[in-house]
Amino acid sequence: MKSLSSNEGFLHRFVGFSESFPDQIAIKHLDAEEDTVTYRELHIMAQECNGALTALNVLPGDKVALILPNGVAFIAYYLAIIGRGAVPVILNYKLTSFEMTNVISLAKPTQVVTTDTLLEQHNELFQPTHGVRQVLVLPGENASAATLPTHATAVSALPREREPLVLPEGNPIVSVQFTYRGMGRPLAVSHRYLDLTQSSDGLHEHFHLQGVGSVHLVTLPLYAIFGLSVMMVFPLSVGATLLMTNTLLNRDLAQVLSEHQVTFACLVPDVIRYFNTRLAKRKGAPLPLHPQLMIYSGGSHLPADDAEKLGKLLGCNPVLQGYGLTESMPVIVQSSIGEVHRGAMGRAISGVQLRVVDAQGEDVAPGRIGELLIRGSMVIDGYSDADDANARFFRDGWFHTGDLVWRDDEGHVFFYCQRLRISKIKAQMVDLTEIESIALRHPDVKRAKAYIVPDNKEVNVLHLSVEGSDELTQNTVSTLLARYLSGFKLPKTIEIIPLKEETHAS
Repeated sequence: MKSLSSNEGFLHRFVGFSESFPDQIAIKHLDAEEDTVTYRELHIMAQECNGALTALNVLPGDKVALILPNGVAFIAYYLAIIGRGAVPVILNYKLTSFEMTNVISLAKPTQVVTTDTLLEQHNELFQPTHGVRQVLVLPGENASAATLPTHATAVSALPREREPLVLPEGNPIVSVQFTYRGMGRPLAVSHRYLDLTQSSDGLHEHFHLQGVGSVHLVTLPLYAIFGLSVMMVFPLSVGATLLMTNTLLNRDLAQVLSEHQVTFACLVPDVIRYFNTRLAKRKGAPLPLHPQLMIYSGGSHLPADDAEKLGKLLGCNPVLQGYGLTESMPVIVQSSIGEVHRGAMGRAISGVQLRVVDAQGEDVAPGRIGELLIRGSMVIDGYSDADDANARFFRDGWFHTGDLVWRDDEGHVFFYCQRLRISKIKAQMVDLTEIESIALRHPDVKRAKAYIVPDNKEVNVLHLSVEGSDELTQNTVSTLLARYLSGFKLPKTIEIIPLKEETHAS
């Protein structure tokens, strides 16, 4: 298939579709009453969001923290920030105040777009003393009647004026996101306009052709690069419809795929296992699905048995896999238009080079396990303000992923394991060193060790072992961790080991 790459990025294409196919549905939100938004309407919404940013004097180059849940507002404000020439700092809205403080201090945004609920939660952080000059406040699920700070403005208080989107020139930064590499702290990653577009185009070369009339099921968080690139940038750059829901686990997956004739869906391994269990109990004949439905898995490794099981239960092809990192966007994908290689993550997309090397940095033969190294335009040059991490992971023009893989004779890449002290829990990055550092904040904890043990369904389970005084309890450690860390980072089990008495020579 011919490459879709061009010098015009995804915002150029979105605006083009809003003019050429204005009535094409851009977003259908299954959880909202007003459930459809056309390409013309989304373009107008983005212009109105840009008008709100204009009223707050957001200037080109300003960093704007976007802290919103999945939804139309997230997408419209993301497009508006780019269309202003500002830089979106995309943050997980579920972060604790401690975690939010860490990323805000790194990114240093001057403006914040968030909800009144989240402003109330992080009010002490979203202040001029932390460099935040303005906060644009949207209504949240639990709208607060509290008086807003003087530097915060409710969007309802602003006139609904449209400000045209300015299409980016060149290759500016269009997202700042965060990841972990086992160093106990977040690392800032910046992605650029044309590189993000090229990554989406490279994926498309391996897919059944998508475009106007295609329907993409969006269930992944858009604040992560996987969701942003595959679930938002990709469909909006080809004129497809985003079928959005934050309640998929409460729905019948087969019914959703069939009723809306979904052509493309990405699910994380835990969700696939969940629906394998539910669909096995489903009665009746399989529902009619789109004949070219593609279901992909990402976020962490999916065993081949689970991939094949979902396909059989739904009556479609097996789940295919891809691979990417916050540092790279998706770079490896298994083709839906060619022969399926069982258990493979796929081959590199256009513009990406791979190596598999041993401990001495020498390339290994096919079938041998080694560390995956990648480079290409969509791979970042380094982390912001992190010389130690850059020296460790970016060497001689290659990014060292820390993932151990092997390749077959045809170049298909197979995942083996992760060698860094990071893992995925519920498709979210967990840094084991960070968890240990929080446990060590307790005065009675002398040593801490976090580790991952897959359960009988190959789902990663986090455990923590701490050594401390006799007064130390599981409850006190658990309470401490919950004060600082998001729920997915909390260990399932905490083992308390009494301190060994030190012996002294007489």
